[in-house]
Amino acid sequence: MGYLRKSKLSDLNHVAKNMRTMDKMEAYYQTGKQPEEALKLSYLYGQTNMAIADDNDNPIGLCGVISDGCIWMVATDELFINKKYKIQLIREGRKWVDSLLKNYKMLYNMVYAENHSAIKWLKALGFTFVNYHEEYGQESKPFYEFLRIS
Repeated sequence: MGYLRKSKLSDLNHVAKNMRTMDKMEAYYQTGKQPEEALKLSYLYGQTNMAIADDNDNPIGLCGVISDGCIWMVATDELFINKKYKIQLIREGRKWVDSLLKNYKMLYNMVYAENHSAIKWLKALGFTFVNYHEEYGQESKPFYEFLRIS
């Protein structure tokens, strides 16, 4: 089963090279930057960065939170193709988010409206979708605003 662990620079490089197409699109639409650059900036500014690892400790995703409570996550295709990893992501992700809420009053971000896998995951982690923005980000695409309050 997959699990969460503290991330390493090699995890960042691997996930940046193998990011899901939908995550690449979301990063570009939101920031206007190349997806790999957007991921590296999120990682750099992250207070807490975690790797989602497979059974062999290979990174299949990254997640983190920036100091103001902005939470983020990107994945490789393997994370969402493999059912056992998806189930474990919900279990471990829920524990991780609950632990973050001990230090943050609120966790929040935006998600591309077409990123259905991410939206489903966020709902399973207890996030609430508070606003729909028909035109958001550098590319004016539809995004949902979500949050979870401690």
